[in-house]
Amino acid sequence: MTRKTPAEVERMTYTDPQAAAPAPAPRKKRGGTIAAVLVGGIVLLAGGAYGAGYMLSGETLAPKTTVEGVPVGGLTPSEAQTKLTTELAARSEAPITVKAGEHALTKSPAELGLGVDAPASVAAASVGASFNPLEIWENLVGGQAYEAVLTRDDAKLDATASELAQLTDVDPVNAELVMEDCKPALKEGAPGVKLDAAATKDAVAAAYLDATEVTAVVVEKEPDVTTEEAQQALDEVAAPALSAPVTLTAGDKTFAVEPGMIAKALSFEAADGGIKANVDPDILMDEASTALKGLGLDEPQDARFRFEGGKPVIVPSVDGMGVDKEELVQVVQAAMVKAGDRTGTVTVAQKKADFTTEMAEKMGVKEITGEFTTNFPASAYRVNNIGKSAGLINGVFLKPGEEFSMNKVLGPRTLARGWMAGGAIDGGRVVERMGGGISQTTTTTFNAIFFAGLEDIYHKPHSLYFSRYPMGREATLDYNSVDMKFRNNTDYGVLMQAFTNNPKVGGQGSVTVRVWSTKTYDVKASDPVRSNVKTPGPAIKDNSPVCSPQSAMNGFTVTYNRLFYRGGSLVRTEPFKWTYNTLTPVECTNPNRRADRIER
Repeated sequence: MTRKTPAEVERMTYTDPQAAAPAPAPRKKRGGTIAAVLVGGIVLLAGGAYGAGYMLSGETLAPKTTVEGVPVGGLTPSEAQTKLTTELAARSEAPITVKAGEHALTKSPAELGLGVDAPASVAAASVGASFNPLEIWENLVGGQAYEAVLTRDDAKLDATASELAQLTDVDPVNAELVMEDCKPALKEGAPGVKLDAAATKDAVAAAYLDATEVTAVVVEKEPDVTTEEAQQALDEVAAPALSAPVTLTAGDKTFAVEPGMIAKALSFEAADGGIKANVDPDILMDEASTALKGLGLDEPQDARFRFEGGKPVIVPSVDGMGVDKEELVQVVQAAMVKAGDRTGTVTVAQKKADFTTEMAEKMGVKEITGEFTTNFPASAYRVNNIGKSAGLINGVFLKPGEEFSMNKVLGPRTLARGWMAGGAIDGGRVVERMGGGISQTTTTTFNAIFFAGLEDIYHKPHSLYFSRYPMGREATLDYNSVDMKFRNNTDYGVLMQAFTNNPKVGGQGSVTVRVWSTKTYDVKASDPVRSNVKTPGPAIKDNSPVCSPQSAMNGFTVTYNRLFYRGGSLVRTEPFKWTYNTLTPVECTNPNRRADRIER
């Protein structure tokens, strides 16, 4: 029997093997022509064999009948079913491997939902009792070759397709335009690969009984934004936008929006199958603020908070004259893509402050929600650096949802900015670093926001434990690598207050940080639990001319919880864990050495 291609397969398939309604049998493969059969039938009738052929039909399958290559002629239907099941077992139960590139998935036919319906296959090949001369002829001279009736469970095929798709599918990558160092850069896109589940299922079903390997049907999927489209946006929008200033007229004066201002406000996003350029109104307004001041306008002043007698008061907002930021963006966007006339006009009109007195009054800055104080030995660098850092934190205001970054508030620690060098930890040794000591302020701030219940985004305790800080509940800082961040995750404003007691050098100083807002939780800290205590290794012998002795410190792990209470009931617990390193002792062995005067 010649096996047909999938498009030619004439098997009968069932989605549900238990379905009551019979399906049409596959066409039989007959030899000769209908005319010849009719002639044979006439001859039979003339010879008196018609009755004999009728008597043979119905009890057994016609001689020479095969189903899927298995001879079943002359057998009763029951015998034929048994033989068909036995002799097809090797083919019908053989696992099928579906391949897609370097990926492959092997399943049994049962797992794929494929099988042979032996009763239906035999029934389709049975002539049965009939007066039809064609059927009588088949019973007398021999049957035909039939294909098996197959069952197909699409739910199982779907599951296999889903499993295979997890191996094969690769999402396309959109091409992008990004701003790097205020210059547009193109990131190329890449097509993806997606399994054609329906075609693959059909291919697997068609291969059943014929092959044990099937190639999955996968199609290439283009990204929403191609590299060509991104290049077009670069050539037609990004490059022209930053090619030259945009000159704007406001009243009787002009000012320039420089390419650098546009670059900081410019971003790109995928939209409608291409790339859309966006100019952020707030950023552009901020970048152009210096140029706008040249217009000599009495600009509006936002409301702000300040401290009087240790308590916050609102400094009212003031309306003024200015340029609307949305109009500024519209005019700049229209002009920045032009090659020649890069000009526009903006309206100068009365303008309310962005943050009005009424807004400030609704911020709920009315009570201390978190407060903490730490003490420190008042060396010269600590007095300077801790005092300076407290002054920079004092008055910082966060609207709901805004984030606080200690590094952003303090800025780079340089001599020119008024910072002094002092003790810091590096590689398990106490060394001298510019801005040393500000971890004291960072730790104090972290504890204040801890008890205010604000969201801890990131903080990192010291690698060594110092007893003047709460165990585990402290934070270090480094401008290049370590920050302390938190978010105002309340519905109220947050106003920071920070101050020192102005200690004299050689005395004992303190720094206090307070959070002013509206209390939403009563926050407590559980007692810290120490574990896994480790002792340091042997002392380091340092014979260098500059050396300070260093005492040993144990390392250990500490755990504690932040406990949130509301109405006297515990409503949330936030766990914290940190491991301190050991500190190896240092012995200075050079008799002529001098101390580096670093203090821990």
